[in-house]
Amino acid sequence: MANLQGKTMFIVESLQSGYRQGKKTKVLHANVGFALEAGSLLLLAGKNGAGKSTLMQILCGLQQPLSGTVKVNGQDLHKCSVTEKAGLVSMMYAHPPDVPLTLAKEVVFSSRQRFVSAWDGNIRQHEPQILKALEMCGISNLADRQFNTLSDGEKQKVMLARSLAQETPVMLLDEPLAFLDYPARRELLAKLKVWCRELGKTIIYSSHDLELALQHADCMLLLQDDGKHQFIQDRELLSRMDPASLFTA
Repeated sequence: MANLQGKTMFIVESLQSGYRQGKKTKVLHANVGFALEAGSLLLLAGKNGAGKSTLMQILCGLQQPLSGTVKVNGQDLHKCSVTEKAGLVSMMYAHPPDVPLTLAKEVVFSSRQRFVSAWDGNIRQHEPQILKALEMCGISNLADRQFNTLSDGEKQKVMLARSLAQETPVMLLDEPLAFLDYPARRELLAKLKVWCRELGKTIIYSSHDLELALQHADCMLLLQDDGKHQFIQDRELLSRMDPASLFTA
């Protein structure tokens, strides 16, 4: 991947997140706006129920915002086709799916649909990219294991490899640390920073492990459950923050 570092590529403007239920509209956060350059690692923080998952769905283009835009490389994500979105943003969910009778490498292969023609679904042609993604996540040994036999932490790493294999400039990760022990969490955050710096990825991830996450993030979008939010882009400030103070009045 070309080094895109230094070029603004992920822009959120006047975003209003929330959802509609019948004739009623529930606004979670209004006027959310920030810009990320390639190579940025953004922490999305907030209490349970603050709207992190809803915002993630909007930022990856799977849910329409109530208003506002999300642009990747100048393209409005919510006006793109499904194939165009798949080339811009990948999404890893907080809970791995239930996919019986499927090998780990086949789960990773499923993210490469836009590279596969209607006449060719041969996984072998994509094995170099699949195996590389598994290697980058430190799980090459799991390639031929049945996905449903893996531990939750191993499944999460396979899903991370799946997101990598999609080859998008932006990756969104919903609670990627959830099933990992402390050493594995540190290792993963270090990997995310390397991918941002060396591959020019823009990575947005949510986490409740703020003490650890704040030591690695370049910036943070903090969501409060009263609809307020704060975007902090001072790396030094983040590293000195007390996680316990973030949600106090």
